[in-house]
Amino acid sequence: MMKAEVLSWCRSLSLFSEGDRVICAVSGGADSMAMLWCLRSLQNELGICVSAAHFNHCLRAEESDRDERFVAEFCAKHKIPLFTGRADVAEYAVRSGKSIEDAAREKRYAFLQSLPCDKLATAHTADDNAETVLLHILRGSGLRGLCGIPPKRGKIIRPLLSVDREQILTYLKEENLSWCEDSSNALDTCSRNRLRHHVLPLLREEEPNFSQMLLRQSALLREEDALLDEMAAKLLRHPEGAPNLWLVAPILHAPNALQKRALRLIVRQYLPKNVSMKHIEALRALLKATNPSAQLSLPEGLTARRCYDAIEITRQISFCLPETALNVSGSTELTPIGMTVECRVVESFEKYANTPFQFAIKYDMMSADPLYVRSRRRGDTIITQGGCRRTLKKLLIDRKIPRSERERLAVVTDGAQVLAVAGLGVSQNHRAVIGAPALLLRFEQKEK
Repeated sequence: MMKAEVLSWCRSLSLFSEGDRVICAVSGGADSMAMLWCLRSLQNELGICVSAAHFNHCLRAEESDRDERFVAEFCAKHKIPLFTGRADVAEYAVRSGKSIEDAAREKRYAFLQSLPCDKLATAHTADDNAETVLLHILRGSGLRGLCGIPPKRGKIIRPLLSVDREQILTYLKEENLSWCEDSSNALDTCSRNRLRHHVLPLLREEEPNFSQMLLRQSALLREEDALLDEMAAKLLRHPEGAPNLWLVAPILHAPNALQKRALRLIVRQYLPKNVSMKHIEALRALLKATNPSAQLSLPEGLTARRCYDAIEITRQISFCLPETALNVSGSTELTPIGMTVECRVVESFEKYANTPFQFAIKYDMMSADPLYVRSRRRGDTIITQGGCRRTLKKLLIDRKIPRSERERLAVVTDGAQVLAVAGLGVSQNHRAVIGAPALLLRFEQKEK
């Protein structure tokens, strides 16, 4: 009996918690109507409160409106709270350049995720899982694609994933429930429908329980996939004090399969969907690059680059600090680079704990020119401790300052020459002298 199967499935996977407010995504089709009715009848056993939600994609003219009316009338008749939403998906697809399927999914889930609930139930079945796995096989998916549809992801849960279409139709008949047929499901215009109409029937001739068999396989592969992710995560190590960088060596010395998985774990932090294999292979090449500043472009404006013995992934953001007058008797906000510089003039310099972001420079209080802070410029030079004049570019490379951090460095000038650089220190010919007037500067990071 389907109701008992669903109850067992939900309990075995702990899909619900006592007191959960559950919204069922209901299209009006057989699967979603069966899910709504089944979960409603199991409210006491599961300790949940069930509502429904319907989203009209406006893709099938009167038929779309018919489905909305059907769900609204059903919920009103049985006193089931209902949330409704709609969008012109076809128009949005054209405007955004997305496929109809992607546009529909984006709009539908944006609506569903906006609703007040603890769990959001979708009516995916064992047959849907089989179709999804076959689609991934056709697309050349790796292990992740063969894992199929997960029973839960965040607050989204799939209570019907253990039952197939035949069980659902039997349940609807037993409960004397009607549903709406989506006419597009009968067409062979998409890959999923062609698999459903022509391929799955052939596979069931060889294995009648094909969908259930594939469901068990998906569960097994999900366990193995999670284990491999755990192993790959152990390769992700950061240089001390640099949580946005990942050391190359631990990843590069691992087996190829774990290299790819570790890189995918990194990229997933920035991209909602898995990056393609061609980008993973490009990242692997970046690990082996001899150029310590090699870089490559990733989707959605991301850039991956080598930072000597580490890699980082950043979004293309321009940090440009215009020439800003320095307040020598207080603080100056350097908003574009997320820093503040505190200044204090002393008449007789004695002692100061010099660090790359805290230092003292010569300062004649009677005749000093105005001082400024800005981003570095082409041709900037500084005199090092050994008395050698060097360009900032070469010095930053020697100090192994990541390229993405170089634009954030604040350069202190008198309008003509560089006096100091936050992160590097003072130019040798402008170091404060004991007993002479000096300007004390302390740069502080305010935001990342």
